[in-house]
Amino acid sequence: MCATTGREPLRLMETFRSLFYTPIYVAVSGGFFQREGLDVEFSTCPPGYHGLSALTGGIADMVQSGPMRSIIAADWGAEVVPTHIIEINSRDGFFLVGRVPQEQFQWANLKGATLIPVGFSPMPWASLSYALMNNGIDLADVHLLSGLSLQDAMDAFRRGDGDFIHVPQPAVEQLIHEGTGHLAVALGSVNGHIAYSSIAVTQRTLVEKAEIVQRFTQGFYNAQVWLEQSDAETIADAVYQFFSGMDKGVILRAVARYKEQDTWAKDPLLREDGYNALQDVLMNAGLITSRQSYERIIRTDFARKAMGR
Repeated sequence: MCATTGREPLRLMETFRSLFYTPIYVAVSGGFFQREGLDVEFSTCPPGYHGLSALTGGIADMVQSGPMRSIIAADWGAEVVPTHIIEINSRDGFFLVGRVPQEQFQWANLKGATLIPVGFSPMPWASLSYALMNNGIDLADVHLLSGLSLQDAMDAFRRGDGDFIHVPQPAVEQLIHEGTGHLAVALGSVNGHIAYSSIAVTQRTLVEKAEIVQRFTQGFYNAQVWLEQSDAETIADAVYQFFSGMDKGVILRAVARYKEQDTWAKDPLLREDGYNALQDVLMNAGLITSRQSYERIIRTDFARKAMGR
């Protein structure tokens, strides 16, 4: 698609800052949205908001948010829920980090251990619970130090609390770099393809601003192509501005680890197999009581047009 001359403003928000969302940072810093005629104002959700509440509250036009939230809202009885149009992450981006070297990590090591899980979103814990179940670990056998923010969880681990901590990047590489922790296992490799995180938009916007949504999707897809074709060092350079003040080597190693395990979707299409895998995770965690149809939560026409399909 050719760049469009008419410029349109668009407010894009992420739930929180993490290298897990590198495709967004690449799209913003690389000018991919600008080339589609969009002036994107990018920010992180303010305190008290998550992605979908920012969207429905009118402070964002598009948000990074897992399909999980729309599925749960629909399961609770909401008649209208935001629609998810672009896949950002194809795998879980969280890891288990242990206090001692983990070259011979076994899931059985968690029995009787104290684990610090993240407490800011239900999805990471749901995915970890799914991995524990599939690897024969009963939650009753694990001591949980729950309810902490990411920063508080890391501070607790640094003080000596817990045998394992459950964190995303770049927190993983920070703990390893400090000598505080040792990588145990990547949840993305364990749980496989899940429609984990996406771009969501209201149905009203899809109707009233369909052309802008299409431009956005095209720009995002072009950024995904660039991301797939670029090496870790080039990607780290492109996203470092969003993590200024952090050790550049930590950012590089985090990007390399995410890229190696195919964390980021290669195109914007939210496929049904990943969506169904997500619902398996949510059902196991007790976050939903019934499955929601793919067509109610996901819309693929914008992605398919951007991809030329």
